[in-house]
Amino acid sequence: MSSLQFKDYFLNEVSYRRNPSFDQTNSTINLHPELSAQISIRKSENLAYVNLITKQGDIDSDDSAFELIVDIVGEFSFIYDDTEFDIDFETFLKENGLAILWSYIRPIVSDMITRGNEFPNFILPVVNIKKMLEDKDSIKLTYE
Repeated sequence: MSSLQFKDYFLNEVSYRRNPSFDQTNSTINLHPELSAQISIRKSENLAYVNLITKQGDIDSDDSAFELIVDIVGEFSFIYDDTEFDIDFETFLKENGLAILWSYIRPIVSDMITRGNEFPNFILPVVNIKKMLEDKDSIKLTYE
């Protein structure tokens, strides 16, 4: 049986840039959301690093009011087993590691938009982040 423990996280990047080309008469703000993840598993150390990056908005698009990037890395320790409740270890790590980091990204995005003090607050929805990333083939997994 595998066991996964969330140890800590750190932010590689948090940035908010207002788009001076945004058409203020446009009542819709397009966020053009982008997501990607990299997972590095160090079996010899029983550690995994999960890196989740979201980009909301596009500074080069007239229908996007801002560009917001959050790049977060979570450190997890684990006791390795091939399966956890009939789920293989990689799936177990993806589902839980990404969901934990998404729960940190959501309030950061909301806070940054609010602190921009120009646009209505936006709260990223609770989603199956693993499925969203897998549907776009945006998870890179490596063993070290």
